[in-house]
Amino acid sequence: MIPAPLFSIPQLLLLLSPFLAMALGAGLLLHGLLWWSRHRHLTAAQRPRFWRPTTIVLALLVLAGGIWGGVLLWKMQQISHQVELRAHYRQSRQQFVLPQDFQYGELVIPQGSLVNRYDPFDNGEPQRPLGLRGLRTVRFPHPVQVAGVWATAMETGPTRLELARDQSISPVFHFDSKANNGYGAWVKDPKRSHLACKQGEYAWFEVPLIPYDIQEEFGKPGPDGPEARFRPSQWTVTRCESDWGPIEVKPVYTGAGPDDAQPQVWGPLLPDSGD
Repeated sequence: MIPAPLFSIPQLLLLLSPFLAMALGAGLLLHGLLWWSRHRHLTAAQRPRFWRPTTIVLALLVLAGGIWGGVLLWKMQQISHQVELRAHYRQSRQQFVLPQDFQYGELVIPQGSLVNRYDPFDNGEPQRPLGLRGLRTVRFPHPVQVAGVWATAMETGPTRLELARDQSISPVFHFDSKANNGYGAWVKDPKRSHLACKQGEYAWFEVPLIPYDIQEEFGKPGPDGPEARFRPSQWTVTRCESDWGPIEVKPVYTGAGPDDAQPQVWGPLLPDSGD
């Protein structure tokens, strides 16, 4: 299949016309300089006419091309401004402090939590209903119980929690390659009834897939708010460790953005906190 051209010939000519006008203008200026150098010793009455019909037409073409170039430059500046503005709004909704308690699936994330998220369906509108779709990491303002564990921070990919205190976590699961008719599965670890984890360590969890109609939801934003596919009650702990590295939660985005950017990027909640 032969790909279609990005621009048709008329569109290409419209885009190139300012440059053609510049070249034509340079040629007309050179012609004027040559004309002046040849006839400057003559009186005004003796000099041949410079502004002939051909020269006038060329000058009008240069003028039209210059005006069109100015219009294109103005439109490009508008587009660049809109791109910058949309990027500012998206970034403001990717790294922010949660302005109110928000239920995301089974978990109520408290007001004041530092949130990092990425929503591919955020098109940079000035305002969107508050949502946590695409949640990546969060640092809580105080210990929060997640999957039966008291945590100060959470990461969703991979799924792990920063422990707020020493605690015993059970049941413990491990991967058994012989389970599920040889396909393997996460099952209870018969050798460990619990994990004795320390404050500041990271508890790792296996998160089962939540089934949904992939074809029906393809190209559509997933559910948010209480309907989000986020169910810590189904998570199973696999280990605790402190060597992997900290949960990285980027600070609040503080970019000023364009001068006309509005400070409020969250709109009112939709019914049931949906987006």
